[in-house]
Amino acid sequence: MSYKAGDIALVKFPSADLKKSKKRPVVVVKSENELKDIVCFQITSNHKQTNLLKIENDDLDNSTLALKSFIKYDKCFTINTDIVDKKIAKINSKLLLQLKTLFCSELF
Repeated sequence: MSYKAGDIALVKFPSADLKKSKKRPVVVVKSENELKDIVCFQITSNHKQTNLLKIENDDLDNSTLALKSFIKYDKCFTINTDIVDKKIAKINSKLLLQLKTLFCSELF
């Protein structure tokens, strides 16, 4: 499967000791490249953090999320799709543009 900007996926993040992993949701902001890398932002249900963008059900294309969720837009990271478990949803282009705008505003 190829991952595209806007996809929400479950990722197997390793623990600090690298012996276990825990599945966490991310939103892809840069589509998969030839090396199978994607650029992502963390999704959290912890609304007490800073720099969050709320995901409403209207922001999703033909899907819903189980919990009230927020995109943590101040930190992006690159991962290889080998640690992606599966795609679970997709945000619409309006929210994706809002996310990119917020991230860029944090840089300056």
